[in-house]
Parts: sequence; structure tokens; C-alpha cells
Amino acid sequence: MGLKQPMEIAVIGRPEFTLGFRLSGITKVIDVENTDDSEKKIAEIMKDQNIGIMVTDDATITCLSERTREAVETSVKPVAVVVSTESTAQDTLRKMIIKSIGVDLWKD
Repeated sequence: MGLKQPMEIAVIGRPEFTLGFRLSGITKVIDVENTDDSEKKIAEIMKDQNIGIMVTDDATITCLSERTREAVETSVKPVAVVVSTESTAQDTLRKMIIKSIGVDLWKD
């Protein structure tokens, strides 16, 4: 039995959302410009067995079809994390990432 590969983090959204994740060193970053592109790219991420966490933003999620949005929201693998502009959302994101990968990315 070989070593288990660590799960990847994928980030998908408009370029202004994904830029910070690119700068932080996350390599699986997908820029989308429209609804059709979002649907297709999210479907690809959902099928990728190497992705453990998918991070996206409110704008990307709200433009998806109801069926795709429901699939994203109920997915266990990958875990979908929707980043909101609300201040409580950042704390929620932090807790979900700690729970998923066991590392506090915000720790000083």
C-alpha cells in the first residue's frame, strides 16, 4: 500500500476573487467569467478525486443552476466553502478549513 496523497484545495471564481489565493501559493485556481463557464468548471472540480476543498465566492455560487448549487452545498468531497463578504463568514471559513485539513491558515 502506497502513501495516501494529500487532498488539494481548488479555488474558483472571478479573477478579482481568485488573485489573493494565487498569491498565497494555491496552485489549483480557476478563473471564470460567466455562468456557463462556472457550471462547467465546477462540475469538473466536483469530479476530481484529488480535490478535498473547493473555495468559491457568493457571486459564483448564486449564478449556478439550482441543481448544481444544491450538489455543491451538499457535497462531502470536495467540501465546498463559500466565502461571503459578511464578517462572520471569515470565521466560519477558518473553522471549516481547520476541521478539514487540521491547519489554521490564519494563525500568526
